[in-house]
Amino acid sequence: MAEEIEVLVKYYNIIRDAAGRREERLRLPPGATLLDLLRLIAARYPAVGSILFLAGGSISPYTRLFVNGQVIEAHGIERSLAAGDEIMLFPAVAGG
Repeated sequence: MAEEIEVLVKYYNIIRDAAGRREERLRLPPGATLLDLLRLIAARYPAVGSILFLAGGSISPYTRLFVNGQVIEAHGIERSLAAGDEIMLFPAVAGG
């Protein structure tokens, strides 16, 4: 059986407040996707889940996801993660 992978998750703004932490390292099974990670986070922190996901279970358009500094659009959440990846979760901000 392959070893688990470990990723670093960084939380920002209201997502940080909802998680009660700035960052953490999480372990996932090999082949886990970004969506798998988001579901794990939502299960650990329901308040974060309500920010990340809409009622129907799809990713909120008001969430910005980055993996290793690259913006991930909604269609990219099925990408596999690798050991050492850094995931940043931001709520979208509006201004004007």
